[in-house]
Amino acid sequence: MYLAYSITPNRNFNRCPVDFNSGPETISGGEEMAEKTKKESMRIVPPGKKKCVWMEAEVVSYKLCDNNFDCSTCVYDQGMQLKVARQKEAAASTLSSTTSGKFNQTWVDKMLLLPASRRKCRYMITGEVARKVCPNAYECGSCSFDAMMQDRLKTEISPAPNQVDVDGFKMAEGFYYNEGHVWARPEYGGRVRVGLDDFAQKLLGKLSAVETPEIGQELTKDKAGFRLKRNGEAVDAVSPVDGIVTHINQKLLDHPELINESPYTDGWLFVVEPTKLRKNLKGLLFGEKASQYMGEEKGRLFAEASEDFRLAADGGEPIEDIYEELGAETWSRLAKKFLKTSK
Repeated sequence: MYLAYSITPNRNFNRCPVDFNSGPETISGGEEMAEKTKKESMRIVPPGKKKCVWMEAEVVSYKLCDNNFDCSTCVYDQGMQLKVARQKEAAASTLSSTTSGKFNQTWVDKMLLLPASRRKCRYMITGEVARKVCPNAYECGSCSFDAMMQDRLKTEISPAPNQVDVDGFKMAEGFYYNEGHVWARPEYGGRVRVGLDDFAQKLLGKLSAVETPEIGQELTKDKAGFRLKRNGEAVDAVSPVDGIVTHINQKLLDHPELINESPYTDGWLFVVEPTKLRKNLKGLLFGEKASQYMGEEKGRLFAEASEDFRLAADGGEPIEDIYEELGAETWSRLAKKFLKTSK
């Protein structure tokens, strides 16, 4: 590469006004600026995503939260806490107040160094509240505001999801589904709301009762977690996640028809505090895979059902109560088969 310089004529060549050594420094400065700009662009938080608290506290340059701000079960948080603890131990063993390592403070340590007015509450970080500073040194377990928010969020239904039609059945976008037609919706704080999908509610029809698990009951993924009843017939449904039940939809117990009217909103069943969230979500259906599975399930249902049912379904209008088309005996067999509790 050639560099052009404009040199002012000067008979005293030993006093040339151009410093030829400045060229490389200028080029290096430009490269440094480009690299800085590149790094800044890589730190952009995509729409719908949130910064991890370690990034919010500027301990790490870039990390998005992938565990719904449930730090107690987050592998990344546990790893970072261990890394900081080891560096603090190293500092103590050398009788030094500081360490040369990069990670010698937790995100809480960094936050507490800020002025009190800048210590964002974790509910401000997650977007649950517009403005709230932490008054309790990030000791959420003894915070009255945290307790209030936990109670409110357990019962509060998240904004209604967008629903799309897949072969006559509605599916909620952004939800996870198991193969037994039970949905799971991760929410802020790491909780998971659970309910039946549209396929299940059409297959079951108008329910006479719903038996949910008790608060505090431990559920196991792919094992029976609750029971649904119709005209003396009963069928179990399997849990989509491992965890402890923290809240149940009391209104649904008195009005089981809510499952038919709004399976993805008012008809939710219960809330779980998951114990293996990331692992469980990897084993569930999401997005296009969930839609594809729904289409395949419709085909399997038609293959199992009677000719009369196929003709009714092919009429163009979605069947709202498959029970009425099948009869009790066939309904019980198919319900257990498609809800994965026939074994």
